[in-house]
Amino acid sequence: MYREIQVIDFLPVLLEQLKFSDSILDVGCGTGALLERYEAAVVVGLDIHRPYLLHRKYTSPHIIPIHANASHIDKLFLPNTFSAVTLIDSLEHFSVDEGKELLRKAELIAASRVVVFTPRGFFPQEGTDHFHLQGEYYQRHWSGWEPEDFMKLGYSVTVLKGFHHAENPAFREAFGPDHAPLDALLACKTV
Repeated sequence: MYREIQVIDFLPVLLEQLKFSDSILDVGCGTGALLERYEAAVVVGLDIHRPYLLHRKYTSPHIIPIHANASHIDKLFLPNTFSAVTLIDSLEHFSVDEGKELLRKAELIAASRVVVFTPRGFFPQEGTDHFHLQGEYYQRHWSGWEPEDFMKLGYSVTVLKGFHHAENPAFREAFGPDHAPLDALLACKTV
């Protein structure tokens, strides 16, 4: 499935994909600003940069922070451990080959679905940590993704037209204040 929509807030679109998830693994959660919005009974936020987890934005006891490298999720979690695995603004921080391998591992760990949110195409982002927590290396973008990349892997794709724009500091830094908005992708796969 492929569709295009125009929304200001992607959260309702994301939550629609997760509405029947009892447990969620969020890979590359950063400070976890979205995690309290997930309606699952158990949420695990995994990130490689420990300061993001130490300065996390959530306080709910059902959200568990784990400091680990996403590349090792297949060694941390057994198959079908979580209802859903999400990669929200994290897949672009891996090379294409690393990203495809990470998706493969996520599909093994997810009992129901994998959900990815990422910029459409390559969104250049050098090492700027907008959280100011010395995570510059981890903020760099190494890949860009198109709808076809996900569809070849069996994902349904929703294009969020013009989602990234100059109000985003990372967008302004990469493209300047007068650049036309760019799309984002929400890719979902039922496993």
